[in-house]
Amino acid sequence: MNLLKSFAEREMALSSKLREKQAGIDDPTGKGIATENVVEEQLLRPFLSPGFDCGKGAVISADNPTKQSQAIDRVIFDRRTSTPLVYDPAHSIFPIEAVAGMVEITMHLDATKLRTDIELMVAVKGMNQRRYLVPKPGSRTKILRQTHKNCVSARSFIVGLPADPKWDSKLIAEALRRIQLELGSPTHVHGLYVIGIGFFSTIAVENTDEPMYRIASWTGADRIFRFSGEFRLAFDRWDPLEPSWSVDLNGYVPNKPTFIVE
Repeated sequence: MNLLKSFAEREMALSSKLREKQAGIDDPTGKGIATENVVEEQLLRPFLSPGFDCGKGAVISADNPTKQSQAIDRVIFDRRTSTPLVYDPAHSIFPIEAVAGMVEITMHLDATKLRTDIELMVAVKGMNQRRYLVPKPGSRTKILRQTHKNCVSARSFIVGLPADPKWDSKLIAEALRRIQLELGSPTHVHGLYVIGIGFFSTIAVENTDEPMYRIASWTGADRIFRFSGEFRLAFDRWDPLEPSWSVDLNGYVPNKPTFIVE
């Protein structure tokens, strides 16, 4: 058994499938849908933690439910928490309470497109308030509404074919760090997988004494394995709801009941 060879073959097969779609489909929308589906089927779904799902769409917050984020190629959401508010295979609407991650997928990745993808995800990462229904102490039936501020933001990943197959891995790492430094908080790219070149992850920090946005890189045949492992770990470590808690979706469509019998 040669795992490194297996990983290399798997990456070649993924790259070949994506380039097949890229070459054979002229319509930009059709090409985008086809390539995103390949990445979802081969690179995302097999490594999702139990209870998580993914779909294309936008994210909204109860703080401003009429304002939707830009379309995210794949939103990773926790089905144990909530399902989409509006579901459609082509484009769903997700409450921030259910969102655990995002993946942007591109077939022509360079430093300019990298910045665009990161900027697109920053708006969702800034949605840090989530609302919950929690049991009222001492009661079996009553609940309390709680708004939690500064919640952990959604994990963010980028997957793409390089515009230049010879894009230097050091330049990629430098661009990833520079863009994040320039954009600042809440920017944090958990993983960037440039197919055929490398996997790059942003090292998390816990205090201001540590340098921000240091980049770790894997450029050998194990790069697809490193992406898969980091992707799975991000959601393995996602905190589940507390026992007996539920998300509070009432704020997305505020109203009051009419009592027929009192």
